[in-house]
Amino acid sequence: MKALLLATLLFLLLPQTPPAFRTGVSVVRADADVRDGRNTIDGLTANDFRITDNGQPQKILYFGHTDEPLDIILLFDTSGSMMPAVQQVSDVAQLALATLRPDDRAAVMAFDADTALVADFTSDIAAIDDVIRRRVLTRPPRANIQIQSSAAEAARHFRTQPAGNRRRVVVIVTDNMGLKKDGRAIADFWESDAVLAGVVVPGLASMRHSRMMSPIGWFGIGGIDDIVSRTGGEKLKVDNAGDGVRQMMQRLRQRYTLHYEMPAARPGDERHVKITLTGDAARQYRHARITAREGYTVPEATAGKR
Repeated sequence: MKALLLATLLFLLLPQTPPAFRTGVSVVRADADVRDGRNTIDGLTANDFRITDNGQPQKILYFGHTDEPLDIILLFDTSGSMMPAVQQVSDVAQLALATLRPDDRAAVMAFDADTALVADFTSDIAAIDDVIRRRVLTRPPRANIQIQSSAAEAARHFRTQPAGNRRRVVVIVTDNMGLKKDGRAIADFWESDAVLAGVVVPGLASMRHSRMMSPIGWFGIGGIDDIVSRTGGEKLKVDNAGDGVRQMMQRLRQRYTLHYEMPAARPGDERHVKITLTGDAARQYRHARITAREGYTVPEATAGKR
């Protein structure tokens, strides 16, 4: 009996390797931001959450908070009206990225009429700062209306990376003035297990057109709002892009991570995920708001597996 108790204790003390949701692995991952008003709710446990997949309750296999490594793509809108905002990020890039830990990584992409990978994933904060100054700020300004397609291309870049237990986020800095939808954008994020987080600043174009045209004519047509919502991200409206990126980096650290076994399903099926608080947590935080992914697409390699 003593030997059994000792073995059980050792098992509980040993670090557990969390599963990951990637192509070929039948585990679903969901990151959840939990707030009561503007304040983050800390100290919750797995027992405080209820997660359903297509309405069916799921058993949480792994639960974590703040300690998972991040893979972040900084995606800059470099259309002409946005360059002052990019300069604001450049001015505080070192400070904004200071929350990154040694095992975190960041990449840089930029878009106007086209989308380009400016620097691939690295843990070198100084290198990222240098790339923003030398290769993003110096891009010749061109018009852009395809914000959704550029965000989707950033999400697809995650598929070039090896599988692992890393939280994947695209942080886009934009004026949200897209005029063209991309019907595949949300699916690209779901299939890449990525979240879209937006730092929205008023560019010169958005300020001009907000005075000249109705909101229906410009906002919400090809912007990031729906993608942010359905991938479980968040959008910060700020006057200074540098401050916005710093805030966003801090908020990404405050998310909870939940994994559960993927139910049997057909390849390509879209599954719907819902996360709520339960028990004492639900009673204590009656006005809590949970931001999390709304669904995922069943990958070919995992469909039908248990």
